[in-house]
Amino acid sequence: MPQIERHTGVLVMTSGITHTDGISYVSPSAAELLDGLATAVLLLDNGRRVHYLNSAAEGLLNVSANRAAGQLAEELLGMGAVLQGAVLAAAMGQTTTFREIEIQQGSASRGKEESIRVDCTVSPFPAGVDSSWVLAELVTIEPVAPAARASDWREHHAATHHIIQALAHEIKNPLGGLRGAAQLLNRQLPTADLQDYTDIIIREADRLTKLVDRMTGPRKLRTRELFNLHEVLEHVRHLIEAEFKGKIEVQRDYDPSIPDATGHKEYLIQAILNVARNAAQAVDGRGEIQFRTRVRRQFTVGQRRYRHVLEASIRDAGPGIPLELQEKIFLPMITDRPYGTGLALAREMVNRQGGEIECTSRPGDTRFTFFLPVVSNS
Repeated sequence: MPQIERHTGVLVMTSGITHTDGISYVSPSAAELLDGLATAVLLLDNGRRVHYLNSAAEGLLNVSANRAAGQLAEELLGMGAVLQGAVLAAAMGQTTTFREIEIQQGSASRGKEESIRVDCTVSPFPAGVDSSWVLAELVTIEPVAPAARASDWREHHAATHHIIQALAHEIKNPLGGLRGAAQLLNRQLPTADLQDYTDIIIREADRLTKLVDRMTGPRKLRTRELFNLHEVLEHVRHLIEAEFKGKIEVQRDYDPSIPDATGHKEYLIQAILNVARNAAQAVDGRGEIQFRTRVRRQFTVGQRRYRHVLEASIRDAGPGIPLELQEKIFLPMITDRPYGTGLALAREMVNRQGGEIECTSRPGDTRFTFFLPVVSNS
């Protein structure tokens, strides 16, 4: 951990950062290291004043390090009380992550202020016994989403669920009649070849009935179980590679330190399978897709902050989803082949476990990301 030592009124950080007269300086070697990062990094004191920003932060905020030095971070970023609370939490040793928060880009005094959306992590940066710093990391979100997207999605999803509930009864009744008629017809057919067709009708009627039951079942799981997320992903990987006869290669980037997930394992398998199958179809059933896992700390899902949240993403290099459909891709009956199959059901299953699915897409890079809170089983 970097330390700060005091020498005749000058603070010297062994990582290469020096501080004097209220201004921080970075030695060439440390500056080269920080300037090489794609992540925007700001170094703050406990009074929330900016002492250093790297090149990525200068570019993101459209402000020079010299101009930013000494400014209050909440004024520079336009985050107000949100950042103040995060810095106070950092002073007590806690790390806070804000997802898709709006900050200001540019200087209001110069009339060039614009809003952008970023993921922001504020964490403690110990620097000795009697002093410490706060590190703020900013990662831009692409494509830019409306500020109220998550709230709108939850309201839209709730309304859609009520519609599905109303339609379920009307769907299951004719399916039952169809299945019964197929069973009676099956007994009258003279050959096994003809009976194969009625068997298909019976199997599909059963499958659709189970699908409706899953979509309209209890909104919350009655029981939760511990399971390993990587076991779920490996199970899906084997299914995908078997389905596409070895033409799809699944690249794995797993974080071995993640804790066990809590929820309903079978639901999650089906949700991830639906998304992975779409990813494989997006690359025409040949090539590579990627499974990736990470753990987020002090992370917000559905307006609730959790100590740990598991992140599992599925990435493909397909043609991407048209921008006009990206906000609708999880709605029932919305389809954009190859991404439109099973996504409404996948989101329903994940939401029932308190999680969320997000999608970002551009040509050559489409990612569906699952966020699963780690909660107690009580």
